[in-house]
Amino acid sequence: MLGASCLAASLAVPVGVGTAVAAPAAAPAQAASAAQPDPPDPPPQEEEQQPPPQEEQPPPEEQQPPQEEQQPPQEEQQPEQQPEEQQPPQEEQQQEDGQQLITPQQQQQLQQQAAQAPDQVKADLNAALAEALKVINDPNASAEDKEVYGFIVADISKTLNAIDSPNTSAADKATYTKFLAGITGALKLAQAPNQSADQKAAYRDIADDLAYWVTRMQSPTISAADKEYYKTKVELLSDAMIALSKPQGPPKPPEEKAKIEKGVQKNLGALKASQNPNTKPKDPKDQEQIKQVIEKNSQALVTVQDPDASEQERSDAQQTIDALDGATQNSQYQEFLEEVKRLGASGECVSSIEDRTNEAGWPEGSLWGLSNSACQDTVAAGADDDTKWAPVFECVANKPFSECVATIPKE
Repeated sequence: MLGASCLAASLAVPVGVGTAVAAPAAAPAQAASAAQPDPPDPPPQEEEQQPPPQEEQPPPEEQQPPQEEQQPPQEEQQPEQQPEEQQPPQEEQQQEDGQQLITPQQQQQLQQQAAQAPDQVKADLNAALAEALKVINDPNASAEDKEVYGFIVADISKTLNAIDSPNTSAADKATYTKFLAGITGALKLAQAPNQSADQKAAYRDIADDLAYWVTRMQSPTISAADKEYYKTKVELLSDAMIALSKPQGPPKPPEEKAKIEKGVQKNLGALKASQNPNTKPKDPKDQEQIKQVIEKNSQALVTVQDPDASEQERSDAQQTIDALDGATQNSQYQEFLEEVKRLGASGECVSSIEDRTNEAGWPEGSLWGLSNSACQDTVAAGADDDTKWAPVFECVANKPFSECVATIPKE
């Protein structure tokens, strides 16, 4: 799950009206005590550590994860420093079958917060939260649903606290409110009775990703440039979800709605990959190119649903969405991928190309994936080979990949 990384610590965070989120609990046994401020040495753990003398050795090791988890600001501030593959640690940290993710007291406090939410999101937010809490409290709900909804409501609580805080600027309050509307829109679609199980999971995960980014923006050490970058991109994706959940024009056919939903997922993935040091483009020119690609693709998801946009604007936006949706089926891309495999590319290299193409499209996403260090040997081999694709590999080997689109052979 894309947005769940860095949020495990927030699950047991006490939620109170108008107060900042307190330090998180580190284990299921601490959930009830999480409502108390600053619990560095939870009593339940001390009681468990008293039995035999031999068992008094492990507690220091068992207590270290809580000490690490009691510093969520650093972890939440730098999620991009962890590879995407390492992002679901919360499953190992706290997932037990039947575990209660948030206490009844915390649920009641969250409902009190939501009752004081900004007017433009209050009604929908209260309805969506009520359904989310039903899932969390349902003994028959899946562990995955309980876990992801737990992350979402914890982040919503933190965001409501930020909106209610006198230290939050009016501009930030407006942004956080917009994000809450997007999260609520995704939850509304995830909870619709006519959706398939896969669709419900997809919209649930979109809500989780949007919740991730709104809390990411609240990091006290985030740079102004990064904050503005997240703001412009995630606001567009929030707008896309708001429009999809509350269409202003004629309803979209199911296949077009599916493309918009997938487009939001793809852009959220591209946004995260563009900030992860393991996948982030290394050259500033490439970074800027990928920003523009994400911006274009995200804007298209909004424009295609805008009844006030011109017919030409909606047509152009639809072409952009179609190109992203069908990127991995593009004949040139498939030929390029076959050439990469012929050159003996590693599985990691092939996955890099496939993932970036899926997220950012052909050809920019594909060249972004090819620039990964895992493809270094493949790039060198392709540059030395005598094929029509050799100029592409040679260019990527020596220049920013954003300058290499023109070297792709014509069909």
